[in-house]
Amino acid sequence: MKIETRGLSQNQLKIIAAALMLVDHIGAELLPQYKILRIIGRLSFPLFAYFVYEGCKYTHSKPIYLLRICLLGFLCMAVYLVYSGELFGNILITFSISICVIYSIQFFKEKLNRGEGEILGLTAAVLCVGAAYIICSALKIDYGFYGVMLPAFAEIFDGFSNRNKHMPLIGFGIGLFLMSMHLGGNQYFCLLALLLLAAYNGKRGKRKMKYFFYWFYPVHLAAIGAVSMLIE
Repeated sequence: MKIETRGLSQNQLKIIAAALMLVDHIGAELLPQYKILRIIGRLSFPLFAYFVYEGCKYTHSKPIYLLRICLLGFLCMAVYLVYSGELFGNILITFSISICVIYSIQFFKEKLNRGEGEILGLTAAVLCVGAAYIICSALKIDYGFYGVMLPAFAEIFDGFSNRNKHMPLIGFGIGLFLMSMHLGGNQYFCLLALLLLAAYNGKRGKRKMKYFFYWFYPVHLAAIGAVSMLIE
């Protein structure tokens, strides 16, 4: 008898994350008096961050995956610059740096598994993490260094997943708690995203929605910015 797969698919969780992000940014730009909107929106970033980890794990082309997110990040920087006159490292820039860190950790794991070049791999990973810290200290990057490292915590703990398939999520939870402690305030509500991720069934979903999620971020930012300028 075929057992039905229960739980939430990746597509479903990303749709939830996109909706929560929209609520968050409406609260930030259009309805700042309603703090509940920002609280609800705290769950969005962790959901997308977890799937950045999965994207690095399952992508068919690591360079293209990084390039796509990085280019969209720079596009969003341009939109934000036109709207506010400020240069800001948005969430896609955050994730671009996260991907570089994850790739360096994967490189170290490959060297470790082969039993050769471990020092080179470790050096590359340490340098990459150090570079991420310097960038986040020098520039205004969304969610800062702890946000950059959040998907990397899942990758670090993924080395133990042969014993326990939930180890990446456990590592991610540790990273999420550290990020919440560092940012404080309403950010602690982001820990509730772990309940949604615990319901993840590991399946992508029936429909291919990759490009919808790629373009949702810049398009919804531009739309909210346009509405904000119209009502000023």
